Amino acid sequence: MLTTYVLSPTGLVSAVDPLGAVTSGQFVWADLHAPTDTEALATAEAAIEAALKLDVPTKLDRMAFEESARFYVEDGALFLTATLMGQRGEGAFVADGVTFILKDGKLVTVRTIAPRAFAIGEARASARVRDAKDGGAVLAALLEGVVERIADVLQETTRACNGLSAQIFVLDERSDFRAVLKDLGRHGTMAALTHESLSSLSRLCAFVFEVCSQYGVPEAAIRAIERDMRELERQAESLQSHVEFLMEAALGLTSAAQNASLRTLALATIAFAPATLIASIFGMNFAHLGWLDSPWGPWAAGGLMLAAPAGLFVIARWRKWF
Repeated sequence: MLTTYVLSPTGLVSAVDPLGAVTSGQFVWADLHAPTDTEALATAEAAIEAALKLDVPTKLDRMAFEESARFYVEDGALFLTATLMGQRGEGAFVADGVTFILKDGKLVTVRTIAPRAFAIGEARASARVRDAKDGGAVLAALLEGVVERIADVLQETTRACNGLSAQIFVLDERSDFRAVLKDLGRHGTMAALTHESLSSLSRLCAFVFEVCSQYGVPEAAIRAIERDMRELERQAESLQSHVEFLMEAALGLTSAAQNASLRTLALATIAFAPATLIASIFGMNFAHLGWLDSPWGPWAAGGLMLAAPAGLFVIARWRKWF
């Protein structure tokens, strides 16, 4: 899907004819959101490439890890690719490469996910995007919006983990921790995604800072974004450590409950094993063991069957096995 934004008396607005705005070169920001390869996507890419005389990076290019493939200048255009967190449709959050192309004061974004900062009209960055006059200002506004969204996710995840922490250490060790472990796994995934996004954005901003003046990107905005990201990276690392601690605590309590159950089963097995052995012996047909036919024989067998488990029980308590 292609969405283009053009200047109007009230600021940036979505163009009625997105492809026409690209063809005429009147756009300020062209957003190419392509979850799947379609003919319309190919047409939009061709129009952007013709209007700006550049090659839009392929999906394989956007997945590259090396910095030389993510941040570079080619034919007068600034190419930036960052790993951001977003959703594909109604699915869970994932991380994927989002490319920013800046040339001649125009911005092109290429993505397969839907970060909240790109939802103009819904996110806090909307006002800054509408007030932008060129592609450099739009880029700064989008980056600010992405960082704000990451801060919101970290805040929500931290609050949820604090609630789980209180729940874990209040629950009895015999409680069912499966739901808690699932929640911790989900929050751990979110913490990892935010940390990955912040790390990628940090490298992007370091590169952009060197070429701010050439491409009209507000230097003060990039400085502020870098400062916020450093603090958020520390919070993300702290959150990951907290999630790991809670996961280990929940697993430890689960293991303790399992060990207690196994210990009970083992004691029951040990308690009845001697009785079973004695009953087996007395069930044998030994012709020369005459006392088996004596009147006190069954009582002797029963006494031994009770004495053996009782003795084992006393030994177990003495050794503090339970």
